[in-house]
Amino acid sequence: MTLPAFLRTPRLRSAALPFAANGILYGTWASRIPEIQTRTGLSEGTLGLALLGLAVGLVVSAAAAGPLVARLGAHRVTLVALALFALAVVGPGLAVGLGSLAAVLVGLGLTSGLLDVSMNAWAAEVEAADGTTILGACHGSFSLGGMVGAGLGGAAAALGVPLALHFGACGLAFAGAALAQGLGVRAPAGAAPEADGDTPAVALPTGPVAGLAALAFCGLIVEGAMADWGAVFLREVLAASEAVAALGFAAFSACMAAARFGSDVATARVGDARLVRLGAALGAVGLAVCIVAPAVPLAVVGFGLVGLGFAAVVPALFRAASRAPLPPGVGIAAVAGAGYLGFLAGPPVIGFVAEASGLRTSFALLVALAGIVAAGSGAAFRRVRA
Repeated sequence: MTLPAFLRTPRLRSAALPFAANGILYGTWASRIPEIQTRTGLSEGTLGLALLGLAVGLVVSAAAAGPLVARLGAHRVTLVALALFALAVVGPGLAVGLGSLAAVLVGLGLTSGLLDVSMNAWAAEVEAADGTTILGACHGSFSLGGMVGAGLGGAAAALGVPLALHFGACGLAFAGAALAQGLGVRAPAGAAPEADGDTPAVALPTGPVAGLAALAFCGLIVEGAMADWGAVFLREVLAASEAVAALGFAAFSACMAAARFGSDVATARVGDARLVRLGAALGAVGLAVCIVAPAVPLAVVGFGLVGLGFAAVVPALFRAASRAPLPPGVGIAAVAGAGYLGFLAGPPVIGFVAEASGLRTSFALLVALAGIVAAGSGAAFRRVRA
């Protein structure tokens, strides 16, 4: 049996492993947020304020990570960032109030954003050096890792494992693994261009990657809305129970994870730009199905179609950004930063629209954004190639 491309050589596997580790660590802490809220005594509003620290850290570190990757090399920054992120995961388990939780979440966001940019840059470098396509599978590894981390977190909560012990064991294990991996891994020959005097201190979505950044902004608004508003849509619009309402995001996540493992083969056959165009169009169809669905089962199918359609969008945008006339980390950081803004700012906007005109109307806005991604992909990818 032929192994998938991302498993065929040690170097390809080493590029995929940080994605899986990142997903496990993120799922680990996120799965126990309710217990963190109880321990710190925060209301929903103050918990949201603390979580804003995570968002701030993500955006700031994404902007600064690109130049750092250009100077030090993606593989070095990835392994150090993974170790730091693993240690930062320990923090939420020790927080005792709003101030301490917000502070540790800023640190979690800073290390998470640094890891996200650097590991994507490393995977893109390995792709270029080995002449293969693995970014889709790498992102699929993150999705699976998140499911594993969430499952382990649920089991730990059921067994009454203390937060500090759970997070501490995971953090130390993954930090040690990252540092151990770094002893035997070398960057691909000629992987990352050396930074020069023209390398910016902060990666901004301008120049050849501006179009890609705009697509990432729109695409991640859709992804953020699926996470934050999917269950609410099924409950409020189609009168689903709490348990049934969770099926919408579950279908979206499962279909996205599965499709990402097949997206590399699809990319090789049709190309990044066309795959983004077709995927975003399929996502728009899925959203339209959700809007017109008379019952929950059809709406859940719509959520699944959105996951299938948008599975390849972010990996394709990051791959294209890594091939722009910029150091790979700088291009990816600029696109990732714009995407984070969309992911974080989009759900509140959807909420404002829903309050004014209803959730169906707000989901119609998502259809328009998916249409923008589909219509704008050709020009954005041509600009990078030019």
